[in-house]
Amino acid sequence: MTLPRSARFAAGLVLVVGIVTAAAPAADPAPAPAAKWDPARITVPEDLAELKSLQSTVQTVVEKCTPATVAVLSGMSAGSGVIVSEDGLVLTAAHVIRDYELPGKGALEGKAKPFESGKNVKIRLPDGKNVDGKTLGINARMDSGMVQITTKGPNNGKWPFVPIAKSADVKKGQWIVSLGHPNGPKDGRSPVARLGRVMASESTLISTNGTLVGGDSGGPLFDLQGRVIGIHSRIGFTLNSNISVPTDQFKGEWDKLVAGEWVDKPATAKATGAYIGVVFPDDDEEDAWLKDVIEGDPADKAGLKAGDTITKFNETAVKSVKQFRKLLEVAKPGDKVKMTVRRGINILTPTVTLGKKS
Repeated sequence: MTLPRSARFAAGLVLVVGIVTAAAPAADPAPAPAAKWDPARITVPEDLAELKSLQSTVQTVVEKCTPATVAVLSGMSAGSGVIVSEDGLVLTAAHVIRDYELPGKGALEGKAKPFESGKNVKIRLPDGKNVDGKTLGINARMDSGMVQITTKGPNNGKWPFVPIAKSADVKKGQWIVSLGHPNGPKDGRSPVARLGRVMASESTLISTNGTLVGGDSGGPLFDLQGRVIGIHSRIGFTLNSNISVPTDQFKGEWDKLVAGEWVDKPATAKATGAYIGVVFPDDDEEDAWLKDVIEGDPADKAGLKAGDTITKFNETAVKSVKQFRKLLEVAKPGDKVKMTVRRGINILTPTVTLGKKS
């Protein structure tokens, strides 16, 4: 059977197209776009592409946050901090900006001195330049502190800063970046970055496994959006077991810290006729445990120590600081009071000769 001319042409065209198509090399597939790392992700990378994505995100955080990460030089000590406002407000740890007595024989550190704000400090910028600052307030129990840079910023008087995140949103397993100055700032070395994860997140602390050493105290803990979620406070039994103060703790006392207050300044026992020489917790409804014992005063002479809990005043059970103070009010200087004291798992019964407040 002979096909019409038009049909024979069409068939030939299909055959040519088929041959050309078969002979032409296959085009390379377009590369798949790199997946972005979810800053809230709490799992580990599962392949090389995800690892590169995490790496790229961390690099972005470090580049963004390094200009606002500083060293805080206070007396002979050096810690870290982070600028969180364009006018140069720095968050740090309370123990970085507090003064301490020289350690006694066999002690690792001296006793903390009473805190006063307004002390002059130096702030070392990432480029190694020093500028002036002054201490603001602290909460020693939480280990939170603030410093104000008093030198004008480099950008029309403004300082580079990083935003603060809501630490209540931090989840266990979340990836974090720590910046700081391990062993103090070094000439020619930018703030050092460490990658880690959140091991626990509570209202009063964030625990991470990012390696830290001395000098990192007061430095910032960032989420993978480059926001501050905590401030380095202390190191656990290992260098990768660390505790940071959550930013929500700073926010809850923000105005007081900015005003230079010692938020948890201990209150001594009320000046009555009789005096024992101890420092109780601020909350009168708490157990009568001792935050401090004044050296050389009656409680110290009787062998009481910080951390002890007074449970009896002579034969009267003591259930709160408030109750103890009422009992002390009716006592007289020179009275010998048998105390029952809990120290860990031990029960002690020292006799305290009450003194007179001078």
